[in-house]
This record gives sequence, structure tokens and C-alpha cells, in this order.
Amino acid sequence: MIRQRALTTIAMASLLALPLAACTSSNGEEDPTTTATSQEAPPTADPADATPQERITAYFNEADAAAAEGWPDSSYNDEYLVPELAEQVKTEDAENAETGAIITGERKLSDWTVVEEADTTATIEFCEDGTDMQATKDGEPYDISNEPGEPSVAQYKLVRDSAEGPWMIEQMGYYEEGTTCEAHFGG
Repeated sequence: MIRQRALTTIAMASLLALPLAACTSSNGEEDPTTTATSQEAPPTADPADATPQERITAYFNEADAAAAEGWPDSSYNDEYLVPELAEQVKTEDAENAETGAIITGERKLSDWTVVEEADTTATIEFCEDGTDMQATKDGEPYDISNEPGEPSVAQYKLVRDSAEGPWMIEQMGYYEEGTTCEAHFGG
């Protein structure tokens, strides 16, 4: 009985191999002009290697992409924000998603200044200009309370568990309304 199963298995394997052999050249070798290619994405940079500025920029890129699609997924917050802040921002994202609005346009970040940086903490100030961004719903302008507006001076505090860990945004702060980027950064 075991021998019969083995022969049946060999016969089935031969039948399956026959069509495959027909696809190769007459001598059974693969055509040298065809090569296997991989569709893998290029490797991404390790978040632990990113500077505080790179982490903030990447966070805004993810946030803007989510806003442009109506906030269908806010899990990106977990990658860049400490847990308490991530939960707060996820709540804001959910509230924005409920409106049915989207935010599109370009956010400009400039005048990066390192106020303080140590092995596990950093405070970064920069100018955030969202004047080219617009909230819309069904193609019409729409007001969202935390929609980017006039250029503002931001101060973000970042932390990490160790000198080798990724920077996580712990605080997102903005100077009082009326504090201009030009006056603050002297540019």
C-alpha cells in the first residue's frame, strides 16, 4: 500500500512537471534573457537613526497624508508620539474624520532650531506654515478647528528611551498667536 502511494505521488509530480517543462527551451534550460526580479520596496531607514527634525517632518508627512484621505487610519500616531499624546491626537483625528472633510495642500516647515538636545531629550523650534492647506467637504471650503493657518512658531519636545532608540514627540506646543516666524527666528 505504501509503495502504491509512493508511485502515485511520483506519477502526479511527473504530470505536474510536464507542462512546466514545455515552457522552457528545447534543451530544458531557462532562457538567459529572462531573470527573476523582486518587487520588494527599498529598505526604509531605521527610525532610531532619524534626527528629531527628521522624526517631526516624517510625522507631519504621515499626518498630512491621513488628513488628505479623511483620516481613515490614525495608527501613524503610535509611531511618532508618546502613548498619551498619541491617544489625544487619535481622538482629534476621529473627530475630524466624523466631519467628512479632508485637508489638502502643502505644509512648509522651516527655520529649524535645536533649543536643547541631550542623549534622551530634545527641544526643537521651527516655523510651521500651513497657509497653502485647505479643509474641504464635498469640494467646498470647510472649517476645522485645528486646521493649519497662518505661519506659527512651534516648539516640540521629543524623548527616547535610550541613545539608540527612536525619538518620540512628547509635547507639541505653539507660541502665542501673533508671534511671527520672522520676528522669532530673526529671518
